[in-house]
Amino acid sequence: MVQKTEYLQNPCETLATAYWKDKYFKKPAGFRIALESNLTGDNARLEKGTRYFRLIHHLSDCQKPLLPEGYAFKNVLLQGEAELVADTINKCYDGYSQTVESVLEWTKYPVFDNNIWIWAWDNIANVPAALGIADFDSDINEGSLEWIQVLPNYWGKGFGEAVTLELLFRLSKKADFVTVSGEVENITNPERLYRKCGFTGEAVWIVSVNDVDTA
Repeated sequence: MVQKTEYLQNPCETLATAYWKDKYFKKPAGFRIALESNLTGDNARLEKGTRYFRLIHHLSDCQKPLLPEGYAFKNVLLQGEAELVADTINKCYDGYSQTVESVLEWTKYPVFDNNIWIWAWDNIANVPAALGIADFDSDINEGSLEWIQVLPNYWGKGFGEAVTLELLFRLSKKADFVTVSGEVENITNPERLYRKCGFTGEAVWIVSVNDVDTA
């Protein structure tokens, strides 16, 4: 396990995920994870894996974003909206099948904070336009963005940026920094969104599955 002091010196190039996940979850058997800049010799075969960027925001000068007239930010009400959270995520990703149970399971994690589970809400249609979910690790004051989803009917209207900035604004009240990761080759190019919102860094991690020896 990576030590706290080591992680805080350079979070994005020390771990491929937020610090709390390294403590809380066991790495799946057969998976290999490597920082792309460290690949040499035999490890070069990891280049065939999936590439993930990892970026950091130092929370300087975070301004509360404005939504268009008729829209507002509001906290997710878990007791009545867990199904809506799952449905929103599933509509934004092909092949996803999140359930109410899986969403409620996230609320049991030690980093859960309902104030950083938010909707950008269409008050006229009374439906969500976008969803943002973040975590806060009070052990090291790290915020991490987990889900930034904009429903298809609202694409291209700035809601992804607005939700990201709102989460950063809320996290700036208590976190020292915020990290985020995502697939480099994702066709929606989430890295562009996060850099537009002030995230920086060059860390790329490669995740691959070990070859299984069946001999």
